[in-house]
Amino acid sequence: MLVMVTLGHLAVEHDRHAYLERVTDLCAHATDADRCTVYIVDHDQGELRSAVAQRIGVEIRLPIGRGLAGQVAATGETINVPQAYADPRFDPAVDRMTGYRTSNILAVPVWSADGRNVVGVIQVLNKGGGAFERHDQILIERIAEAVGPVLEHWTLPRGGAR
Repeated sequence: MLVMVTLGHLAVEHDRHAYLERVTDLCAHATDADRCTVYIVDHDQGELRSAVAQRIGVEIRLPIGRGLAGQVAATGETINVPQAYADPRFDPAVDRMTGYRTSNILAVPVWSADGRNVVGVIQVLNKGGGAFERHDQILIERIAEAVGPVLEHWTLPRGGAR
C-alpha cells in the first residue's frame, strides 16, 4: 500500500530527472537494495542509457542485449541473479567504469503503455542480507508498470525524430 501511495505522488512530478530519482530511491528502499538504476531504451541507437544511476556520476550506456540490463531490454524478461560475477550474461565493464562492486541484481523491463515495446529497465543492485526474493521482483514489476506509460514519452521514437 505504501508503494501505491508513493507512486501516486510520483505521477504528478513534472521534472524528468527528479521523477526518476524518486523512482530509484523508492525501488532501492523498498527492496533493501544498495542502489538502483533506471535505463531508457534508445531503439534508434540500439542501446540503453542510464537516466538515473544512484550515486554514480557518469552516464552508463549499454548495447541492447549486452549485460543483464541489456538482456532484459532485448527479451522483455525479468532477470534475478544472486551472484552477478557467476552469471555469464553479467558485464563487469560497468563495475570497472564506476568502481562499484555488484553482488546481486534484479533487472525488470519497463513496458510501453500498449505492452508492445520495452521502453526501459529498472535494475536494483546488492540487496542487503542476500539475494532478491520473489516479493522484491513483484514490487519492482508493479513500480515498472506505473512508470512505463510515463517513461515511454521520454524515449527516442523510432525513425530518429527527437
